[in-house]
Amino acid sequence: MVSSLDPNHHRQAEFLPGWLPLPIVDADGALADLALALREYADDWEDRLGFALNRSSNRGLVQLMKLSSDEQLVELLERGGE
Repeated sequence: MVSSLDPNHHRQAEFLPGWLPLPIVDADGALADLALALREYADDWEDRLGFALNRSSNRGLVQLMKLSSDEQLVELLERGGE
């Protein structure tokens, strides 16, 4: 909440005792890994998870995973799913 009110919040945190800088993240690699995980979920959903009542509403996600290329999935994830 404080960070949303104060744009300099991250700078203030640097001076707190015990503060550790966050590691640099390879965003492209992370998105590619997420796309792969979603594809694996889609495969599992088709094999067995789709029969579970609490998973049946994920049909649209599974169809999106099956019909999209890797590039399209990464682009979708970069845009936050929009």
